[in-house]
Amino acid sequence: MSDCTFADATIRKELFLDERFIEKMSGLTRRFHQAVKCSENPVICTDRPWEVDAAFVDTGLVIYDQKDQLFKAWYQGGGCYGPGDGSHMCYATSKDGIEWEKPSLGVVAYKGSKDNNIVLMAECMMHDPAPIIDLKDPDPQKRFKAIWWGGCKDSSAKDGWLLGHCVAFSPDGIHWTEHPDNPVWLGDAETATPFDIERRSGKLVVYTSADGYGTRVIARSESENLVDWDLPPKLVFRPDDADPPGTEIAGLSAVDYDGTAIGMLWVIRNLPDFTKEEWRSIVERNIRQGLLGPPITLNAVRCRIMYTELATSIDGLNWQRIHRQPFMLFGPQGSWDECLVLGARPIVANDKIYIYYTGQGRIKQTPGTKKAEKIGKWNIDTGLATLRLDGFVSRQAGSEQGILVTKDFIFEGTKLAINVDADKGSVKLEILDEGGEPIGGFTKDEAETITGDELRVEPRWKTKKNCSELKGRRIKLRLFLENADLYSISVVG
Repeated sequence: MSDCTFADATIRKELFLDERFIEKMSGLTRRFHQAVKCSENPVICTDRPWEVDAAFVDTGLVIYDQKDQLFKAWYQGGGCYGPGDGSHMCYATSKDGIEWEKPSLGVVAYKGSKDNNIVLMAECMMHDPAPIIDLKDPDPQKRFKAIWWGGCKDSSAKDGWLLGHCVAFSPDGIHWTEHPDNPVWLGDAETATPFDIERRSGKLVVYTSADGYGTRVIARSESENLVDWDLPPKLVFRPDDADPPGTEIAGLSAVDYDGTAIGMLWVIRNLPDFTKEEWRSIVERNIRQGLLGPPITLNAVRCRIMYTELATSIDGLNWQRIHRQPFMLFGPQGSWDECLVLGARPIVANDKIYIYYTGQGRIKQTPGTKKAEKIGKWNIDTGLATLRLDGFVSRQAGSEQGILVTKDFIFEGTKLAINVDADKGSVKLEILDEGGEPIGGFTKDEAETITGDELRVEPRWKTKKNCSELKGRRIKLRLFLENADLYSISVVG
């Protein structure tokens, strides 16, 4: 949406994630939908020597290349545990998004051989490599850009490594060149994920970890070139009073979804539960000492789970945690994704939403335990979860009629399309003028009934096959639903 007040708003697509487009509603409930995991998970597994114990994609990039008819993924190979660990970025392709191939690219040498799918290897370490396709940069050699947490050798720095965010550039996503002055952004350890899959206009934006808060938080920074940043980053997410003590915010992978920013927000719950006093003292100590999370001595007897929440924004600055529940469920006890489910940037392909996620298991059930547990016995792999198109949230009506009236907006298209599941029910759409009066020819009595499960059905009326004659007018929409779920309304053309 172009304006949250709708004073001058035109719309492309409205997903009804929140209430900002709704003037009145009755007989409808907001229903959150969980992404459905693929039965063949994990789909990208740790099965190459250079991947060691990790093949994951939470900050990585997955696209569907329409020209090549291929899914393409850039993911982290090898866990990142400290400077000099040799972690790297790898590349894989898939025809269906489920079965993946790891081609021999002949680009980077690993133990003397280039027979691998590595595209970029860091001298120090490569923690959470995060690429983006930059369609704005006029330099074709920088069409792909990537940022990660790493560094370079520096005898004057702690442990001999100068650490921070590093960047690299590529013309094709396969052949990469590191920036000679890495790290370009010192401090603010851990993740930095670019907003969206592509940049077509505006500045590059990343959502990054930020130092100085005593706990993991997410902040936002902008750059024109991925090298020169607006620092310090501006705080976006931190744990609040609605979170139990021991909660941290680990990352945000977000995209522009037809005009609405949608984010996969990574939430950490340190377990077993802390008291407020315990957690406050840990945070205060961390601020003094420049640390994050519980002390190592506590980690020996406690552990954590990490899951994904759904978040949304209209401007990329002000975000809402609209449903404080896991967007994707943990796997059962003993499974590969029992304790960690971190969603990557969603993509749309084949009229579905694909969300690849990082998963990890553990040895046995942990919440409530008082003795040491080890998580590292499991590899860190990549799974897939899917939703129907626009299927994050629906407005649901039961057997009693539900009514939804939108705020007024300027109609700048030629027709409307709605995404609705009325397989066992019905929907009618009426168009109102700015004052809320039905427009002749577009009333409820003249509207044709919509039934069935439709991703983009066009409303019709007895004498009107579309609403192109209303172009330029300020209108409202009134929908009547029975036994139906409304997912979105789009202005087409």
